[in-house]
Amino acid sequence: MDHKQTSELLEDLAARGPDGPINLDWLLLHLDSRSFGLILLVLGLLVVIPGVATVATIVLLFPAVEMMLGRSHPSFPGFLSRREFDFKRFKRFAVRIRPALVAIESMSRPRWNAHRISVGRLLGGLVFVLALTAMWPLPLVNVIPGIVIALVAVGYLQEDGVLLIVALVPAVAWISSFAWTVWASAGAIIRWLAA
Repeated sequence: MDHKQTSELLEDLAARGPDGPINLDWLLLHLDSRSFGLILLVLGLLVVIPGVATVATIVLLFPAVEMMLGRSHPSFPGFLSRREFDFKRFKRFAVRIRPALVAIESMSRPRWNAHRISVGRLLGGLVFVLALTAMWPLPLVNVIPGIVIALVAVGYLQEDGVLLIVALVPAVAWISSFAWTVWASAGAIIRWLAA
């Protein structure tokens, strides 16, 4: 197994990337054996960045579904895999979050006994729901699910069951609050239409 830490994997990926635009084909070509974890981390971080958040959120649905199906590597349809995005902004963001990743890694270690595919199926479902909530057309609504997805990805890459459980707390809290907001909004609209 590759024992590189998540921050090192992200740093290596950023160092190999050009200063201009890249596409998902380039990204998949440069991922290692832990490609699902890395693609979730990269896309989760992109969900937080204005300007690329919408596309990254849509793209996230595909690896999430493939994880639920138990696939071994992510893939994307051609119309998405050839779409370019500015990698320079991601590289700057990766530098800014590196200290936080290192701090998480200092407390993290492999702590799970579950089958990787089984864990992947569950996390795929969680990421799918989080990505759907990030699509809600309100300012900054993408930030929390993007950060939670990135945290889930780090736990998955580190094979740290405790970190994944920690990540589940804000995930469940966010999904619950989002569902309540949608339910309350729908009820208000129905009452307004019925008045």
